[in-house]
Amino acid sequence: MLLTAEREVPPPVVATLLEGGAQLPEVQLIDKMGQNFNTSDLSDSFSLLFFGFTHCPDICPLTLNVLANMVNDWKIPKITPPEVIFVSVDGARDDPSQINNYLENFNTNFQGLSGSPEALDPLLKSLGVIVHTQHQPGEQFYSVTHNPTIYVISPEKKLIAVFSPPHEAEIIANDFVTIRRHYLNSKVDYLEKSTP
Repeated sequence: MLLTAEREVPPPVVATLLEGGAQLPEVQLIDKMGQNFNTSDLSDSFSLLFFGFTHCPDICPLTLNVLANMVNDWKIPKITPPEVIFVSVDGARDDPSQINNYLENFNTNFQGLSGSPEALDPLLKSLGVIVHTQHQPGEQFYSVTHNPTIYVISPEKKLIAVFSPPHEAEIIANDFVTIRRHYLNSKVDYLEKSTP
């Protein structure tokens, strides 16, 4: 078996690794096809979570475009790109159809989720996502302020790293590979320590 020193991996360039990994709470949301979606339904691979809303004028389309470029330009052999999941924080306007149509502008394989504020609240709190809705008196249009952070979720549904802006497709792809290697190394280390 490899020695830990032989498996050492340099840190990511821009992402922040989170030691231990915080388990995501079990919440029930609705996916872009109108089906129930629980936290436990996240794929058994890695995921990138991004919170936003479809009426966002800047941060959301820019970030989703970066993530689409990352997936579309993926050239890393033997490693599958992470699943991209867009979670709307504007459940009043973002129904499944709206989210599905919105994500078609970026990548049809992106997953989209929404839910009531009550349903989303445990997930937002567990990740430290801050959302503020700005209603202007007498105006139907409103804006939602939210974190521009991208959250890296492990196959065990744990938060293991975060990307803070500005976001660049190539850096996210390369850093993801580094994050994945750190994660796999930590699992091997755990097994080594657990083996008598």
